[in-house]
Formats: sequence, C-alpha cells, structure tokens
Amino acid sequence: MSVKPSIPDEIRIGATTSEYLKPNLENRLERIYGSGTYISDYYEASDNTISIKIGNAFPKDVSDCRQGDRVIKFISIDDVASLTAVPEGGSYTIELEPRSEVHSQFLEKKNELRTQLDQAMARTIYSKIARTPMVENQLSPIKQILRWTRRYHPVPYTEVQSAQRTENTLRYVKTLEELGFVRLEDDNNIYPGKQLNKYDLDEISTQEFNEKILGDVVKEGYKQLSDKLGLKILRHFPKFSNAYYLDAIERRDPTLCLDLDTIWDNLEEWYGRQNNLHEYVMQDKLDRLTSLDILEEEGDDYYRANEDIYNQFSQLAGV
Repeated sequence: MSVKPSIPDEIRIGATTSEYLKPNLENRLERIYGSGTYISDYYEASDNTISIKIGNAFPKDVSDCRQGDRVIKFISIDDVASLTAVPEGGSYTIELEPRSEVHSQFLEKKNELRTQLDQAMARTIYSKIARTPMVENQLSPIKQILRWTRRYHPVPYTEVQSAQRTENTLRYVKTLEELGFVRLEDDNNIYPGKQLNKYDLDEISTQEFNEKILGDVVKEGYKQLSDKLGLKILRHFPKFSNAYYLDAIERRDPTLCLDLDTIWDNLEEWYGRQNNLHEYVMQDKLDRLTSLDILEEEGDDYYRANEDIYNQFSQLAGV
C-alpha cells in the first residue's frame, strides 16, 4: 500500500442499483487507498446501510530462477478495514479511516498471515524439528517434566523444581498443562494429561520419545513454546523454510527452483531486514533444511520443494 497525501473525512457516492454500486464503491476506494484495494466483504442491511470491509492485494515475484521466467502473483489480505455507507437522500455517505491507519492495519494483517503460515509450517515439519540436537537441547527441561511425570506420577512439583534447578519450571509446567500434556493439581502434584497418556514410556526408546512426544509438543505448542518460553530456535525452521515455500505454494508448483539470493530476498520481504545474517550462515541454514529433507537441492545452485512437505503444508496453509 503506497502512502499518499491526506484524504477527506468522508465521501459521497451516488445511489444506484446493487449491480453497479459495489464496483463503483470499489473503484472509488481504490483511488483513495491505493492500487490493490478491493472490497473483501459487502453486506446491505434492511435499512439500506451497507457494511464494507476492504482488503489489499500486493504483488509478489515468484519467478523460477532456473528457467529465468517472469511470474508475478498477487497476495490478498482480506478485512484490513471496516467502513459503513449510510444512505442520505439520493446518495451514500462513507466516513473514511485515515490512510495511515489503514496502512498500519494492513501491515498488522500481513504479520498475522505470516504467523499463521509459520504455524502451518511448524505443524508440517514438527517431527523433523524434534530430531535436531539444538531443538532437543532447548526442549530438555520439557522432556524431563514429561518423562518424570509419566514414570513417577503423581510427581511432586517441588521435586521437579528441585531437580531442574531453574526458575522456569513453573512456566514449563503451565505451558505443558495448557497443551494437555500434564495437569498440576491443587495437591501440588503433576499428573499425566491426555496427550501424555497416549504413550507408554517403558516401551519407547529415547529416540522414539524425542521424535514422537517432543514432536507432538512442537506440533501442538509451537506458538506457546516460541513466544511464552522464548525458545527462539523453534522459529528458525519455519521462518527459513517459508522463505522458499511461500513462493512455491503461491505459484502452486513444488518444482519451483529458487537460489540462495532469492530465498534471502523472500526472507527479508516477509520478516524484515536480516542485518546480522551473514551469507555463510544463510548457506548453513539451507544446508540444514536439505539435510532434514525439508528442502531438496536441484543441481549446484537451486533449491526445490520436498513434495511431501509441499503437499502437507499446502493443506495446512489452506492453499
């Protein structure tokens, strides 16, 4: 959304049939709020008042680096702002929101979309994430609470806190309780929740435990773990994966080939400037994604989708 000079507080538009009124309104609002503005929801009430929600579509280059083609898609962000058209005589009066407010709401909605897509990617690759040593290490206190709760239940909370020697134990327990893995009862004991009772830890190996149970924790609690507990490493995998996959699903093509520079550009377009990211580190991130079969290498210079990941992510992302 481009920023233009200030706009009037309200506009008037001539009343006409519904067939022509909506496109006339849309054209007028696009001239006011900028290219890409459209009506995402339109409802005419019995008193002839019209409720309008506007969205904005922004262009995204999804060209294939190997083919050298030029493909532009438009990504739509619905319900950026709400307006009301009130009938007055032979016309409608619409009180406008300031363009700066609409632009700010557009950026907020775009961030919400990015968060939803990150969560969809986390749910797609959760089992692969849980296998990585760095994630397993950050989830070690979570793993301890789950194992001790299942083995010694009910386990006294004070014993867990004493064993972990950290001020974060209560936050870990509360997060696991929110996700349905444990219950902290009034007697100050921790009991297994439904999510934990699915597994018999006496018949499961350490590797299976990490992949299945920790995988489920990541799958169900990506947002809570990364936001509430500050386990930032969990954000890295969806973030760098989506720097490729958002183009692939927008183009609906798992064979789309992107190079490192293009993936880096996508990263900055969706997540902001990456001033502290060195090219060597970026290459390491992509190498890690290929080693986990989240991405596949195509020749020496390009990356393409893993089709299983692409299909699962497309479904979860609603594409």
